[in-house]
Amino acid sequence: MGAKVARDNRRTRLLNAAREVFSQKGFHAATVDDITKAAGVARGTFYLYFAEKPAIFYELMQSFFELVTDAGLAISQDVDTKEAYFIRVQEGARRLAHLFRDNRDLVRLAYRESMGMDERLERMVRNFYRRLAEVEAQNIRLGVSLGLLRDDLDPMLVAYAHVGMMERVFLQWQFDRSFPPVSDLEIQLVQLAYFGLKKQ
Repeated sequence: MGAKVARDNRRTRLLNAAREVFSQKGFHAATVDDITKAAGVARGTFYLYFAEKPAIFYELMQSFFELVTDAGLAISQDVDTKEAYFIRVQEGARRLAHLFRDNRDLVRLAYRESMGMDERLERMVRNFYRRLAEVEAQNIRLGVSLGLLRDDLDPMLVAYAHVGMMERVFLQWQFDRSFPPVSDLEIQLVQLAYFGLKKQ
C-alpha cells in the first residue's frame, strides 16, 4: 500500500510540474529534464510513468477536457422540473466560468500550444468537441421534453452553437481585463443561450 501511494505521489508531482513548466516555457521549449527537476525526481522516474514528453502533455489536456465535459453532464442529472432545469443550467455556466478562471494555465496550453501539434492531439480535440456537443444536445433535448425549449431546432446544431459561444466568450474573458466579472458572464450567457430558445 505504501509503495502504491509513493508511486501515485510521484506521478502527481510529475503532472503538476509538467503543467507548470509547459505554462512557463511552452510545450516545444520545455524538456523532460525541466519537468523532472521541477518535480524533484530523477530523470529515469519520468519514464516509469510516461513514454515521452508528449504523453504527459496529452494527459494534462485530457484531464482538462474531462473537467469541461463533466460540467455539461451535471446539468441534466436528476432534473425533472422547469425550475430545476434553469437552476442547473446556471450552475453549469458558473462551473464552466470557474474552470476557465481556475485553470488559466491549462486553457492557454489547450488553445495556444496544442493547435497543429500532431495527429493524436488533433484527434483528441475533435473527440472532445464531439463529446461536448453530444452532452449539450442531451441537455437541450431535456429542455424540450420539459416544455421549456423549442422543438423545431436540431439539438446538435444548437449544441455546437452553445459550445462555440461559451468557449469564445470565456477565452476572450481570459485575456481581456475589461470583460464583465464572472457572475455577470454567467447570467448573460444563460439568458442568451437558453432564453432565445424558450417555447412561446
